[in-house]
Amino acid sequence: MNRREFLKVCSTVATASLASPSLFSKLVQAQEGAFKKYKKALLVKEDGSPLKPEDLKVGKEYIFFYPYRSTPCMLIDLGEEVKGTQVKLSDGTTYYWQGGVGPKKSVVAYCSICPHQLSYPTPEFSFINYYPSDTPSKVVGRGNVIQCCAHMSIFDPKKGGTVIDGPAPNPLLTIVLEFSDGKFYAVGTLGKEPFEDFFDAYRRGLRKRYGSSRKAKELVEKSTVVEVEKYAKEIIRC
Repeated sequence: MNRREFLKVCSTVATASLASPSLFSKLVQAQEGAFKKYKKALLVKEDGSPLKPEDLKVGKEYIFFYPYRSTPCMLIDLGEEVKGTQVKLSDGTTYYWQGGVGPKKSVVAYCSICPHQLSYPTPEFSFINYYPSDTPSKVVGRGNVIQCCAHMSIFDPKKGGTVIDGPAPNPLLTIVLEFSDGKFYAVGTLGKEPFEDFFDAYRRGLRKRYGSSRKAKELVEKSTVVEVEKYAKEIIRC
């Protein structure tokens, strides 16, 4: 994608995201195969009611599962408009990340499976977490980053999950969100998916947790959003 093409995509996607979520999805899907559409899943609170923007605390990390019932994702309200940007994969291909959604265009979502060696949050502990501005990472000396303490990969949530430092070969996988009628929906993924390797690496543990591989791979149509501290007993920070 050359500069002229990129600028054209940026302008068109930005306009489409305001006007029509379905048109936006089609445009993203056209980006070199980086977008993959899944079932549209409503994000809900623990009581089953739709998640609203006012339910999210700025700088707080939340966890939900999408597109499969066993694949964890993080949801963050960064508190300010997050603009779209071009993201580059290790093989040189690029795609346009749409930025934040919601009333302030401040809410972002990423798959919580680290692209390096697939560390992910479990009910026991979470090695990969968001560090807000008031809780900076000791490794890079600042907040507003996502850091995996397993091998010190660090990502920028304001720039499509791009790698700031560490061994991760690719950015975090984006969970594409739509905001419509005051509700949040997950509609697909954008970037390089880790799911096949994830299911292979953790087959035994997922079978034990979910009853079978088939159940672990069930696609969701609704996903409950909770604070990460309510899901994992121990939040590992470094």
